[in-house]
Amino acid sequence: MKNKKHIIIPIIIFVLACVIGLIVSIIDFTVVNKTMSYSYETIQFDYDGASDGLDPDGNIFNPVDFLTDDVISSGLEKSGMSTTYETSLVKQYIVMENVVPEDVVDEITSYTSLVGDSSATRNITTSDYHPVRYRFVLYRDFNKKISKDQLNKLLSNIVDSYCERFYSVYQKSLDTSEYNEIYSMEKYDYIYQAQVFSSKISILSSYARGLYSIHSDFTVNGQTFNDISLKCSQLISSDISKINSTIILNALSKDIERLKNYYNYKIEVLNYDKAKYTSDLANINEQLNDYKKDSTVYVGSGENIVKVESNSSETYNYLLNKQITISNTIASINTEISDYQSILDDINNASGTDDEYQYVETNITKLSSNYDALEETFETMLNEYNKEYITTGTISKTGVQYYSSSILSFAFIVRCIEFCIPFALVTALGIGIYLLSREIKKKKN
Repeated sequence: MKNKKHIIIPIIIFVLACVIGLIVSIIDFTVVNKTMSYSYETIQFDYDGASDGLDPDGNIFNPVDFLTDDVISSGLEKSGMSTTYETSLVKQYIVMENVVPEDVVDEITSYTSLVGDSSATRNITTSDYHPVRYRFVLYRDFNKKISKDQLNKLLSNIVDSYCERFYSVYQKSLDTSEYNEIYSMEKYDYIYQAQVFSSKISILSSYARGLYSIHSDFTVNGQTFNDISLKCSQLISSDISKINSTIILNALSKDIERLKNYYNYKIEVLNYDKAKYTSDLANINEQLNDYKKDSTVYVGSGENIVKVESNSSETYNYLLNKQITISNTIASINTEISDYQSILDDINNASGTDDEYQYVETNITKLSSNYDALEETFETMLNEYNKEYITTGTISKTGVQYYSSSILSFAFIVRCIEFCIPFALVTALGIGIYLLSREIKKKKN
């Protein structure tokens, strides 16, 4: 009976050790460990160039940069949780990680094993692959009591906000609001009105040309972006040119005195610049006349003096080039002054007729209507462009899913093994030592 007791006690101790290991595993798995419950959603970038690591505009692209504090804040606000959780807190528990397909990993592994480290001309790793799939993971550890549905809702709204930010950055839109707000046509003189329209049309034309260079085959109602650009050029070369000619040749103005002051001011500024460049040129000429090799010369005047040292003819060539550049600048300024002076002379002899004034006002109104129609057409094309290349089919989403390890999962079995085996081994070792000591005592007795 005593022998049986000696056998049963170690068995009981061993079983208790395993039970304790199991309990510790459960506590660690369900309470202590912080990465076992989370919501996740995968997105995929489907536009041209994404697999090359480029954004829709053809520039280097890092999708993780778009997961900003503003995106997380927007997600919290959409979920009605902006007053419950701080953005900085949630940010600690959300990650965006790239997903490399298994076949790509296998291909890389296969290549590496074939070439070997010593003979490989280059190392191929997953960093050579530009992922198009990214997974958002939001761990629930910022609030252990948050429900599955709430966690899923929050992550879904964060991902939606992420996509909205992506669309807002790459959607194409024409913004001439600066001109619309600052320049109210009826408040400004005719010459200014023509200048404003010229600037607005130039912006539209430049934008259209840029889009045409990216997608020359894109059309809406048979029109390409290049067609828009050509119509802009026609407005500038024909309509605005005629209006400007009539205004300048006949010195037409709503306020002659103000127009005189404007051109006098322009001439005054140009004369100031001319005086500065003339002084610089005189200094350059003096340096050239006194030039000797292996000498130190000073270029410029006033506070803008540059020290030039040389042991070759490079110094002379430098001075000569400066002389030519400044001379050309002065010539250009003289031309501008002459043009403005001619305009001033015309203003002083202004004799615009009622018909000429009527012509300008009528054609400015017509120009405004033509521009508005062209801008409306362009905006329609931009909307269709955004649908085709940005907001539709650019990003696909799998939908939010929730993961939580249970005590019936394989992960829990692994965790149990990790904890139970050490307990069992330590206990078995203790029992072995106990039994061995008993045998030694028996032999002594």
